[in-house]
Amino acid sequence: MDNTRKKSNKTKNYFVESIFFITLSAIVIFDSFYNVGVPILFVIPYVILFFGLQHYSYLHSNRLISFWKGSKSGSIYVMGGTHIHLAYVIGTTSRIIISVLFIGSLFSPNKRGVIYVNNSTTILVTIIFDLLLMISLGLLMGINRRTLIQYKLIMDGKENIPEK
Repeated sequence: MDNTRKKSNKTKNYFVESIFFITLSAIVIFDSFYNVGVPILFVIPYVILFFGLQHYSYLHSNRLISFWKGSKSGSIYVMGGTHIHLAYVIGTTSRIIISVLFIGSLFSPNKRGVIYVNNSTTILVTIIFDLLLMISLGLLMGINRRTLIQYKLIMDGKENIPEK
């Protein structure tokens, strides 16, 4: 378990974080269809992979995160899951770097990157990195969902947590 601690008194932060990550990923994925030329049928495996891994992460993230209540403040804290956030950052960053290297940039009109490769190679590389992005986004949304549900159970008094 990592040592990252996050005050979890406001679920609004998790909603805003989740919306931000989904929006950023949607922009990058949209570029794959709009600019790169990835066939639209690939939206099906992208969506299946996202929801499948989101559900898997939701089911198995209990052992990755822990909650406790501050003895003085009464605030609820959560620790863990930083490696999943890191995976998302790596997935998104690598996809954007691939866009710059092979495509030009996100939504660029010229379709010429720093490294010139033929169109089929560009599409294949884009699909591979899009799948990496969908994997990391699914895992991240699953752990955020688990955190929100766990927090609601604690606030409703249906689950007890230790004080530290």
